[in-house]
Amino acid sequence: MYASSQSLPELPEVDLALVHALQVAPRAPWSAIGRTIGVDPATAARRWDRLVAERLAWFVVRPSAEQLAPDRDAVVLKLTCRPGTDVRVAEQIAQAEEVYSVDLLAGKDDVAIILIGRGLGQMRQAVDTFVGDDPDIVGTRASFIAGVHREDAQWRLGALSPEQVSGLDRRGDGTVTPPDAEVLAQLTEILIEDPRMSVADIGRRLDRPEPTARRLLERALRSRAIRLGCDVVASAGGAGRGVILEAEADDPRTAGDVIGDLPCVVRCAAVVGASNLALVVRFNALAELFEFEGTAAERVPGWRVTDRATIVRSVKRQGKLLDDEGRVLLSTP
Repeated sequence: MYASSQSLPELPEVDLALVHALQVAPRAPWSAIGRTIGVDPATAARRWDRLVAERLAWFVVRPSAEQLAPDRDAVVLKLTCRPGTDVRVAEQIAQAEEVYSVDLLAGKDDVAIILIGRGLGQMRQAVDTFVGDDPDIVGTRASFIAGVHREDAQWRLGALSPEQVSGLDRRGDGTVTPPDAEVLAQLTEILIEDPRMSVADIGRRLDRPEPTARRLLERALRSRAIRLGCDVVASAGGAGRGVILEAEADDPRTAGDVIGDLPCVVRCAAVVGASNLALVVRFNALAELFEFEGTAAERVPGWRVTDRATIVRSVKRQGKLLDDEGRVLLSTP
């Protein structure tokens, strides 16, 4: 069904600050989280447990989109459906593990999808598999992603001050080499099970000494080979209105970096298609879209929006299935 995904009330300020703190430092001790948001550690942990129990906020563990090249690929797929069938089509496609996101739209297209896989030919075959045999899909558009400037896991609520953020963000500077693929796969599986699992327990799962496990985990996170973040029901986070944009810029590389830094931008990618940028932006009210577009036009040479669509429901985001209120479903592929 179509959603009241925009109808949940905004969280109290302390909970918004809590979610923002966990977006910045999802494995920080509760003492550090509590100190940052002005509550004791037990209260911080208890409030987080309540948000999780009510499915209003959740941890997300994903391979970083920065790892798309050279051995991973992604495609933005947009579908036009027969009237009254778009919800079924979207919910069916969202069940597949390789589907990263699915949104129902009001615009030229009815459904927007991001697929992740390996190899352009295999990705094209996957697209054909999803749409080829469904009589309710009457039109498709596909654009391969060439580079990611901002991914969902980097989006922040904006509830903390810069000083509070810097106090939590203890990542070191400099380039870090990620662990090998086998260790990354093991760490991803472990963190999906428990994103805040102790280093001692991670070491036991890896069959490595605790200091080695700590170094491997730090390399995986600091290199961004694994994105460990925190997501929230969009409306409860004060950003219940979402828009998908297709845009052109003279240089999508520099444009993506500039646009990706704006607070409302959830996702920004350079794509190979009729337009060269694909974005998801979120606001408290749709009227804020035009302020964003004005800012983009001022900062980006050649900026021109070629397509706009309002997100009426997010069916899947960052690999997590959502219900029609935007709450995370407990069983996700």
